[in-house]
Amino acid sequence: MTYMEGILLSFDRSKKQGIVDTKTKEYGELVIYFKSIPDNLKENSTISFEVIKSKIGNNYAKFKNISNRNETIFNPEDRDKWYSWGEKQEIEFVKIVVPFLKRDIQINPEKKLDKTKPDLYDYSTGTYADLKRQTTPFFTAGKYLYESNPYDASNTVTFNKKDYENYSFNCPKIDIYFWITWSNETKYGTKVEEINGVWRASFSEMAKRIEKRSVSLHKYEFRKNDDYNAKESYLFDLRDSNLFEKVF
Repeated sequence: MTYMEGILLSFDRSKKQGIVDTKTKEYGELVIYFKSIPDNLKENSTISFEVIKSKIGNNYAKFKNISNRNETIFNPEDRDKWYSWGEKQEIEFVKIVVPFLKRDIQINPEKKLDKTKPDLYDYSTGTYADLKRQTTPFFTAGKYLYESNPYDASNTVTFNKKDYENYSFNCPKIDIYFWITWSNETKYGTKVEEINGVWRASFSEMAKRIEKRSVSLHKYEFRKNDDYNAKESYLFDLRDSNLFEKVF
């Protein structure tokens, strides 16, 4: 038996069964069975379940509970929806923010053939740029340390370890733009202040902090067995004026 988390794609209350995406190459999508279905269960929820092998060798899932997640636009593990949303945000960034930056930044034409390429290209400097659009605060950031000091949830942004590894090898001179929007909100006993703006950071400077271990690395609780989404992110503090410049 294997315990894991995944996305509930669909379910039938009368039959007490549904389909869950395990986000793994080994199991893929499985039929999931419920002893009882919680009233607040919704499709696209992250749930925990047990993978069981039947007597004839087929895998199926047995529901355990609904995972406690922050409310976001899409399920945090639904990578395809986030990619599609991110592409729209890139267009909005070029249209709304770039005119104020005094730089000729456009969607990177290389993305037409390879979606893994950086989001943007800065024709003013002849370098790549990437956009990190974040709309959900990291409420529990205070349990981590940034250069020996606790993070402030209002000013904490995340940066995937996969991106660090990719940029370090392929484009170390890239600029990273963090477009942040969230409102006054309290969760898990932590209050965050409203933030709406864009900050620019040099990846090479971010990499120095990572390599010096000045920043903390967060492991995503619900992605331990995930073969598709980033499993870890570095945490950065927007108040670090030696790294971040507010540009919009």
